[in-house]
Amino acid sequence: MSSQLHDDSYLVVNDQDVAAKVVDGEAILINLTSGLYYSMDKVGGFVWSLFAPGSSIAQVADAVAARYSVPPAQAREDVRRLARELLEENLVALSTGTPGAAPPAGPSGVKPQPYATPALVRFDDMADMFALDPPLPELPAVRTGST
Repeated sequence: MSSQLHDDSYLVVNDQDVAAKVVDGEAILINLTSGLYYSMDKVGGFVWSLFAPGSSIAQVADAVAARYSVPPAQAREDVRRLARELLEENLVALSTGTPGAAPPAGPSGVKPQPYATPALVRFDDMADMFALDPPLPELPAVRTGST
């Protein structure tokens, strides 16, 4: 799978098997099939928020380099490595679609933020519980009645 990963590879979130939310810059991801959950802080949360609607590795790396104090080559290498990990954990999938507009990097003229290599932290301590009873988004109540 990683041999198919290029800068122009277009990734999308595996919506059928993954529940995710970014809260205060931290991405919290749950693989509903395996029950494993993950965390990505700061830069990783930003990367996830760009992959969520679907983006290429190059687009995400360019946005990271524009937003953070990191050379473009390092941003590209780090994003590619993180994308490979996300693929291996089945959190994202390669898409045959075409990336849309480049993700926003942030307002121009703003001082770049400090950079920390994005990391996917995996937790398996609750895997059995999540696999048996996955936390699903709240669904609206269905009204029944005779008419």
